[in-house]
Amino acid sequence: MRRIFLASIVGVSCVLLIAQGAAVVGYVSASEQDRIITEYERDAFILGGRVKTLLESPNRVDPTLALLVNKYATEGNTQVIVVDSAGIGVLTSDPTELALGTDYSNRPEIASALLGNVTSGERWSETLQANLVYVSVPIISGSSIYGAVRLSFRHGEIDIAVTEKTAILWWVAGGSLLLAAVMSFVVSGLVTRPLRRVESQVNALALGDFSGRLPEDAGPHEIRSLAVAYNSMASKLDSLIRQQRAFASDASHQLRTPLTALLLRIERAREALLLDPVSADERLGDAELEVERLTSIVEGLLAIARSEGGSHDVVDVDLAVLAHERVENWRALAEEREVTIAYEGPTHAIGVALTNAPEQIVDNLVDNAIGHSPQGTAVLVRVRELKDQIELAVIDSGTGMTVDQCNRAFDRFWRADATKDGSGLGLAIVKHLAELSGGSATLVPGRGGSGVVATVLLPRAQPTS
Repeated sequence: MRRIFLASIVGVSCVLLIAQGAAVVGYVSASEQDRIITEYERDAFILGGRVKTLLESPNRVDPTLALLVNKYATEGNTQVIVVDSAGIGVLTSDPTELALGTDYSNRPEIASALLGNVTSGERWSETLQANLVYVSVPIISGSSIYGAVRLSFRHGEIDIAVTEKTAILWWVAGGSLLLAAVMSFVVSGLVTRPLRRVESQVNALALGDFSGRLPEDAGPHEIRSLAVAYNSMASKLDSLIRQQRAFASDASHQLRTPLTALLLRIERAREALLLDPVSADERLGDAELEVERLTSIVEGLLAIARSEGGSHDVVDVDLAVLAHERVENWRALAEEREVTIAYEGPTHAIGVALTNAPEQIVDNLVDNAIGHSPQGTAVLVRVRELKDQIELAVIDSGTGMTVDQCNRAFDRFWRADATKDGSGLGLAIVKHLAELSGGSATLVPGRGGSGVVATVLLPRAQPTS
């Protein structure tokens, strides 16, 4: 990515510099050509003024004028030809090519100058095999034209001047290109450095390290958003992996003992099958109980796993109506065990919770309460509306628990009385579902040390406007 970024920036800079450089060079070339031609026109008029006296007196001879023309031609690398009013050459800097006494009136630029015009232009020289730039000016005194002066030079003189003028521009262009490369290198580093950190953390994540996090307050907005998304993903993965490991550990630990007991009972039942059928039948009955216990444990673990891996979207629930319905459903079992169950609370109390979570919460709490309540006692399911929460409480009159036992009661597979049937997952499921719904679950000893009070607080539904 960094190479692509550098190549794109440098490439665009090159194109822009070349395009602008070509335009600037073209402008400088035209300006320099105009400047040089203007200077040569000025020099031609000066020379014309110096040789005017010679043309005004045809019989006059002035050797200093020939020296002046030769000197100017040598210093300026220029050809000079001076003609009289008839176009006959009277002074020349190059007698070989521009001979004296030759009629030059057939040359367009000289003919135009003899008519009083200042002429400049460019033409191909067969003799020199090069482009020549020329300037022709008339020699005027008053209203009379006594002749003309033509200066000519190679076009390479203009090219040299343009090269000298534009050399600094190319240095500036090169410096600009170098600066663009350096800046793009720095900027690409600022862009790719956070991405390399992301890549490093992703690689670590792939190797099983879920502890690393990306800074959420460094870099551009897009990088910060990516960091927030990555950290959220890493936290969720870390939580899921921990839950998976805990699930596997709990399952392997809790299933090992009943599976071993089940295997022993089946082996003993097989041994007694022929010799003592009655004993074999009893052992098979015990094996069925172990299977039921295993089923209860597996169902509890699956309930926790589904709640951890499922959707956490909450819905509005009328907890009062739900609690009243669950009390009626449990009444038959309670009466069978000679336990009274009743509902206390308002007709309606709207809270929010995970879908189906309130039913599981009430069922687990009521099941525990009935299972630990002696005959002749009562179980109360109570719903109360608080300011921002709905309180759901199940109160029994069982043997009770200490404060320490109440604190440990929500641990998976923990049971206060190991002689009682159960998987030790009911209260763990209650607490887990309550927390996923945005609430909490607590367990405290009842009044006078008799029974316990299991309380679940769930958020109260906000009224719609």
